Amino acid sequence: MPGDLITGDYQMQLGTLLLGAGTPYEIEADTGLVGWDDLPGLDVADVPRPGAPGAWPGTIQPQSRIITIQMSVHNDGAGHAANIAALRAATTATLLAGETPFAVQLGGQMTFCNARCLQRSLPNGDNYAGGRTPKALVQLEATDPRRYSPAQSSAVTGPPAATSGITWPVTWPITWPAGTAGGTVNVVNSGDFNTPLTISIRGPLTTPAVYRLDTGDVLELNTTMAAGDVAIVDTLAGTVTMNGSTANLLTDRSAPVTSFLMPPGTTGLALRGAVTDPAASMTVNWRSAYL
Repeated sequence: MPGDLITGDYQMQLGTLLLGAGTPYEIEADTGLVGWDDLPGLDVADVPRPGAPGAWPGTIQPQSRIITIQMSVHNDGAGHAANIAALRAATTATLLAGETPFAVQLGGQMTFCNARCLQRSLPNGDNYAGGRTPKALVQLEATDPRRYSPAQSSAVTGPPAATSGITWPVTWPITWPAGTAGGTVNVVNSGDFNTPLTISIRGPLTTPAVYRLDTGDVLELNTTMAAGDVAIVDTLAGTVTMNGSTANLLTDRSAPVTSFLMPPGTTGLALRGAVTDPAASMTVNWRSAYL
């Protein structure tokens, strides 16, 4: 889990390297961490009003998050050269393996993003011989600017099951049963910004569809799934796969995959299908997101 080495406030973890309080990587007191709680840059799609003041408001989308960490590296007994080498390895790994979890705990709350190193400055002055490198700097970029809760939430449901009808002869007053039961999960986003999902659908199921109960938006797959088939919708990556292979299965009435994000609060998702089977299921995974 991201941040699994963090034990207290003002500690940070890049991959498997712990920084901050109680480590040889002392974060500067005033401007040691910049860009973490800041609002990232914004892409604003406002359109100027021709011949009139102002503009028509358009969409606003956050840009990548840039994070700067300033620190002093000390010799904690393990050897100053070894500590510098560990910092070099942790930052270089983000270039080789791609974005790496970077977690921060402040005020008792831990969140993380996935980031890669854009810049690393490790000055080698006279202090190096004394086992100290002041004014070291690491700059990270998170292409997804959201900060997520480390713990992943999950919810599972099968397709809806029909309930029993009215027993005849009837007696008054009549209690009308619901038409279907089940087939719905609640996604609880405890953060303050829209969060993506991973939706896994297992067959057997014909024309499976996932509905947002608040807006009516749907992701519908034009396919007949046999038992053992698995379709995965990743709304962050914007992909749909069937049994591990990319598939073009979305029907024309489906919403764009990348727009299928869950707002702060509770959102209901319903699994439906043209033909359903009790053995089918939908698993939804997500994390709470903060901007």
